[in-house]
Amino acid sequence: MSYTPSIPMAAGARPAPYGAHPPHAPAIPSGTFSPGTKIQVGGHKVVIQKYFSEGGFAHVYLVKMPEPKDGTDIAVLKRVAVPDKDSLANMRTEVETMKKLKGHRPIVTYYDSHASQLKGGGYEVFLLMEFCSGGGLIDFMNTRLQNRLTEPEILKIFSDVTEGVA
Repeated sequence: MSYTPSIPMAAGARPAPYGAHPPHAPAIPSGTFSPGTKIQVGGHKVVIQKYFSEGGFAHVYLVKMPEPKDGTDIAVLKRVAVPDKDSLANMRTEVETMKKLKGHRPIVTYYDSHASQLKGGGYEVFLLMEFCSGGGLIDFMNTRLQNRLTEPEILKIFSDVTEGVA
């Protein structure tokens, strides 16, 4: 990850700090990037297409890349507010782990990242990753609350998760 002055956070707001429990937020919280906003993430200049959610400790966006990667020009941008150097080290570990796992079938593919120190203190980290159009595991499970998962579906999920962490 590289460290340079960051573009300012929209409206001065930040996503919830890495390691903090996110509060319940409105559908599109203040401080999010608007569609059309251009962001430099490492060697990739991406354009915000849509705000997805405040997931974990970050704002998550659908972005368009100038050059297709793995057959698509659509990716996901995770924008994380990091309060201190210890949390930044944790984020660096996450990035290094994603780099090592690149190419593993059940793992989301890492594309690029960028970290910068904020003027008001703390850091901002951008992670550019593969867009999985089917959504995440929790999304899938939530669609099946009324119609329970079958044993073969559960075994497939268990197998994929086990392969991902092995």
